[in-house]
Amino acid sequence: MNDETGVPHPLYRVDLVVEGRAHLYDVTTQDGTVRYPGVTGFLSVINKPALVPWAKKEALSLVESAIMKRLDGRPTARIVLNKAWVDAVLQEARKRPDLLKDQAADLGTRAHAFIDLIIHGREPEAVPPEIEAPVNAFKDWWRRSGIELVMGDTKVASRIHCFGGSLDALGRRGGRYMILDWKTGSGIYPEYALQTAAYAQAFTETYGLPCQDAVIVRFGKKPPIEFEVKELANVETSLLAFLAAKDLKQSLEKPHFIEW
Repeated sequence: MNDETGVPHPLYRVDLVVEGRAHLYDVTTQDGTVRYPGVTGFLSVINKPALVPWAKKEALSLVESAIMKRLDGRPTARIVLNKAWVDAVLQEARKRPDLLKDQAADLGTRAHAFIDLIIHGREPEAVPPEIEAPVNAFKDWWRRSGIELVMGDTKVASRIHCFGGSLDALGRRGGRYMILDWKTGSGIYPEYALQTAAYAQAFTETYGLPCQDAVIVRFGKKPPIEFEVKELANVETSLLAFLAAKDLKQSLEKPHFIEW
């Protein structure tokens, strides 16, 4: 059901609940409230082959920088290293990948929030310099896309499959609704298709409206202004893959051995 502005009304209420790093969703109907896990938590079961090499590279880069700092710009020099210094450098190197991931996530969160303000017609006059590139990339994409943005950040949930999620935007093209998901990372990966397909299912249940299309748009974090767009080939197929990942994640959390 839609109002006069074209914005659909939900059939039930969905609220985000943050517990530590976990995103949970409270679904409230006339029968009460039930809590579901979030979509992205299930996708953690999927192997990310690019992540380990990246983490190694960043950790070793920090070790190299620490040693070069000791050399103080000299190509060769006799330097003294002790165990305490080595331990401190290695400890910092171990933390570096997680620190960089958190920094990237924080930048992505701020860019998402600013883009949401634009969608709702409340764009501030000044764009913070650190998110200027992705925000301008979003504007460039939107201008070229021909897609009507109906809603911004929206909480949805599937009561059939027991999960919740936050879709970045709902679009409309040729009379058809589509899920839009913003990314600010270095690429668009297969698990993103599973994520947006899950959002499409949750939207259909939450709003009682069909949604067969889903698009992922990646905005570059640094100049030059760039964006990358990929549309799901088959939302239903990607949803089945998501449900398989969900089943695997839940199965692995159950006991599979008998103690001797």
